[in-house]
Amino acid sequence: MKCFRILIFITFVVVFSNEIFAQKEIKAVFPIDGATNVNIGILKWSAQEGVKYDLYFGTSSNPGLFKSDLDAMEVKPVILELNKKYYWKIVEKKNEKAIRTSKIFSFSTLPIVLNPKSEYKSFVDIRDYKVYWTISVNGNEWFVQNLDYDFPDNSWYYNNSETNKVYGKLYSGKLLTTDPENICPQGWHVPSQQEWTDVINTFGGLKVAGSKLKEATEMYWRNSNVSRDNSSGMSVLPSGSRDSKPSFANLGKYTFFWTSTPNSKVPNSFTTINFGFMRDNIITDIGDPNWSYSIRCIKNK
Repeated sequence: MKCFRILIFITFVVVFSNEIFAQKEIKAVFPIDGATNVNIGILKWSAQEGVKYDLYFGTSSNPGLFKSDLDAMEVKPVILELNKKYYWKIVEKKNEKAIRTSKIFSFSTLPIVLNPKSEYKSFVDIRDYKVYWTISVNGNEWFVQNLDYDFPDNSWYYNNSETNKVYGKLYSGKLLTTDPENICPQGWHVPSQQEWTDVINTFGGLKVAGSKLKEATEMYWRNSNVSRDNSSGMSVLPSGSRDSKPSFANLGKYTFFWTSTPNSKVPNSFTTINFGFMRDNIITDIGDPNWSYSIRCIKNK
């Protein structure tokens, strides 16, 4: 009988100890380990309270120290480069001594390839901590990614799928009428037709500028005999459209950008800037307010 009781006690201790260990494991809360298409500059983890943390972070699989003696289990904003794989880990400390270390977590960012010859800056939208990269054209600072801020019932990922996050959101034309000042982050705005025209003219005009503004790899645009060199650094992607039915179309083939310029031919409509996979030229057109297109933001002067 004594042997039986001892066996039961030992089994209970082992199971109980394993449960405690599992509960104390340092976990990646955001981004989750192995996440893809990450564009939010936040690192968040789950661990015990009442201690301090060192954050190791970078593109090396053995990341270096990034922040030390942290009290909170979150760091923001964190600048994330495009088309990168990042690694990070947490060291938990008490009385200046390391007591636990997490595994090395990893995640990858949006697979957008910028022009290596262009100069870019980073910008964080503090509304949701999404990280954007920007470029200066004729003294005007532009997003080189499509806007990805959520407006419920007025913005959608293509096919309502986050796997298409690389293209940003498609925005209802009605938003340009109901809430135009708050579409882009504070200090930025939806560009006018003239502001788009200034960029287009800088790279040869409507007839030829398309090839210089489009992203240059073979990952996104449908194959055609039209060249794409992204010499502008603007990295335009074929993000498609959403119509009034609603249904999605044109991914990989076309992209349409809203401007803030009303079009007098159709009530509540705005001029759009259109790119196609089979042509170098860029078209200005009338945007139906019931359709949804992409938005690039330009910095206020």
